[in-house]
Amino acid sequence: MNQSETLSIELLEAYSEVNLNKITRNLIRLYKEKEFEKLNIISGMLEEWVEIVIEPDGKGFAKIISLYHPDRGEYYRCKIAESTRQNDLQTLEKFRHIFVIQDIEEIAANIESYEDIDYHPEYEWDIKGTGFSYFQDKKKKPRNGTRKTHSGGYSFYEAMQIRQYGDTHTSFPTYYLEDMDEVELSESEIEDMDGVQYCIHTISMDLSGNLITDLEPLAGLQNLQELNLASNKLSYIDALSNLFQLKSVDLSNNSIDDISPLLEIETLEYADLSGNKIQPKQIQELRDLGVMVDC
Repeated sequence: MNQSETLSIELLEAYSEVNLNKITRNLIRLYKEKEFEKLNIISGMLEEWVEIVIEPDGKGFAKIISLYHPDRGEYYRCKIAESTRQNDLQTLEKFRHIFVIQDIEEIAANIESYEDIDYHPEYEWDIKGTGFSYFQDKKKKPRNGTRKTHSGGYSFYEAMQIRQYGDTHTSFPTYYLEDMDEVELSESEIEDMDGVQYCIHTISMDLSGNLITDLEPLAGLQNLQELNLASNKLSYIDALSNLFQLKSVDLSNNSIDDISPLLEIETLEYADLSGNKIQPKQIQELRDLGVMVDC
């Protein structure tokens, strides 16, 4: 048995569904307990293979959980088997990081003792204060992306599947959306905004040239600073008043006649309102607040 075959056996065992379940349960437990510093220490142990930083608010967690989530197990096992057949030791070595983290219970205990550990087998839990379900169990996976037959449009989630994988059938875990600082889905035939609510750390979002009519799912994205909604089918923009950090918004070429929600955004610096039927009085009110307006 050569070196590649020996390493392959060890890797296949490490990437078994049972082992990935164990690792994932413990990572989720640490996140639920807001042990972000400990998660960052654990992530630092992987720096030889992958650079992951867990911020004090937990941002970055999606990167480490995506490495070991059971949903990716089959992909890893296939890659390991393929590399073994090709006697590709160099590629196999890239999977070694799991050996560092597979004893995560012991690692966590050595960082600091834990009491009353709950090894609940499910992956569904809530982030307090956001209202978003962060992990979904096997019975509540996001839909696989059936195209809407009544109008031909896609949901935000489906459009993201297409952008990432080229189809709406490959599963795209919603927690991948959390770490996206920028989202670019212009001209993507988006009609339904379902899925955008998971982009809780996104700063810049381009959704221009779509079929969007309802902005309500955007209301919880407190980190948004730049938003492009040009050339959609918008009439009402009430949800934008909840975007307390919004600095720039492009609403050109829609059917908007009331921009009063923009008057409530104290951080707003620029708004493109051209191609709408907005009363000059409201535009002047916005300019009086120091906002640069194109109309």
